[in-house]
Amino acid sequence: MNALSDDNSIKSEIVMQSTSYNCGPAALATVLQKMGIKCNEDELAKMAGTDDTGTTMYGLMKAAIKKGLNARGMRIHAKNLDSDNIVFLNIDGKCHYSVINQINENTVILSDPALGKIELTKNYFFKIYSGNALIVYK
Repeated sequence: MNALSDDNSIKSEIVMQSTSYNCGPAALATVLQKMGIKCNEDELAKMAGTDDTGTTMYGLMKAAIKKGLNARGMRIHAKNLDSDNIVFLNIDGKCHYSVINQINENTVILSDPALGKIELTKNYFFKIYSGNALIVYK
């Protein structure tokens, strides 16, 4: 069982990953569709060079640029994250991409491509957040 699955999961409109290694393209598709850009996980996986080991942040950045957007992969402190930032997490030794939905005083709500909409305590999020995020903008 994944450590995230212990938290409250809520049904939502999120592009869910179809394989164990497609979390990056699914997270990017969630952000792009929210921005009104038509895309799907498979298309973005091809653009990003996803393979059975996953997707690099550079690959996701290239896919976003190919869709006509700007994107920057960067080290960013958790307190500076914002909605729709794609965050790189380390959960139980496994790498995973997810999307910031909302940050509140004590919780972080993620639009997660594996589990849907989930709410984590800030302390737990700070433990699993790698410090790397992809910022996508017009």
